Amino acid sequence: MRLLERIILAAGLLTIATLVWRFKPASVWAQVSGIGAGFWLVLAFQICDHALNALGWLYAFSAKDAPDIPFWCLVKIRIAGDGVNYLTPSGQIAGEFVRPGMLGGLKPEEVKNASVVVAKFTQSLAQALFIFLGLVLVVQGRLDFLPRSQRALGLGAALLTMGLVLVSLWILASEPSPGRRPWQAQGSLAPLRAVIRRYLREHPGRFSLSTLFFMAGYAWGALEVLLICALMGIPMPLLTALSVEVLSNVVDSLLFMVPAKAGTQEAGKVAIFHGLGYPAGSGLAFGLIRHCRELAWAAAGLLLYTLSRRAAGPAAAQPESPQPRAEPLVPAG
Repeated sequence: MRLLERIILAAGLLTIATLVWRFKPASVWAQVSGIGAGFWLVLAFQICDHALNALGWLYAFSAKDAPDIPFWCLVKIRIAGDGVNYLTPSGQIAGEFVRPGMLGGLKPEEVKNASVVVAKFTQSLAQALFIFLGLVLVVQGRLDFLPRSQRALGLGAALLTMGLVLVSLWILASEPSPGRRPWQAQGSLAPLRAVIRRYLREHPGRFSLSTLFFMAGYAWGALEVLLICALMGIPMPLLTALSVEVLSNVVDSLLFMVPAKAGTQEAGKVAIFHGLGYPAGSGLAFGLIRHCRELAWAAAGLLLYTLSRRAAGPAAAQPESPQPRAEPLVPAG
């Protein structure tokens, strides 16, 4: 971990400690521990989100390649990749590089890599659409606690993300022109680009479904908000829970470089709950509960990845095929 990343992590941990001290440790612990065994329900609830994300990835494969891939294998790999993303200070990128390898020999390298690249695009597009539609249709009337400039910034960031994703997709779908532009040049990545280009041209419907399933995964978070708040004894309407989740995604997308969301989860929920008219201390307790859930699943994902690496150990010792391997190009998002 580089010095800057250590400083960011230390600042995040200090933020958590400061917030707990500000709202009194005994009071915060009483709210967090008050959900009791309900925390296991919160943990189990997350499997639906992983399943929706796995469906988003499944539709990032072509109609020809998708039927041969076991769905629950994708769920397991999504959990593992998300765990690596969460616990690694890599801007949500490192986990994308482990997914193709965990698919083993199910598909050729360029097909596996292309599916990861497409899935990263559709997930980024889904998050931007979820934030934009949420801010416009759901949260707009509840943002009186934010200056107009900050609301415009949130909408602008979502629109910019969507624009960048769409421009990147257009570049990938374009026919390569050797020597004209660096991203169109032929080379070892040509087979990967060809698979992505063919998918984008032949399967616009699957691309749309992939985006919709990832959007459903983000929306599922609103139901988790309702569940945690109900366990904490905080009645909350569905639209308010959706507002909490939309604003949480705004915070997450702006501060994606912070390792394990240290401090951003808690500080963000304090501000969101206070802004929506709920006790700020309850926001801190909510953030800690969700953070514990995220850490538990991230640890499970890292364990799955470690076990997969050990199982692949003997196979990795075998000589590789002489055909060139294409590494996935995964945009930040």
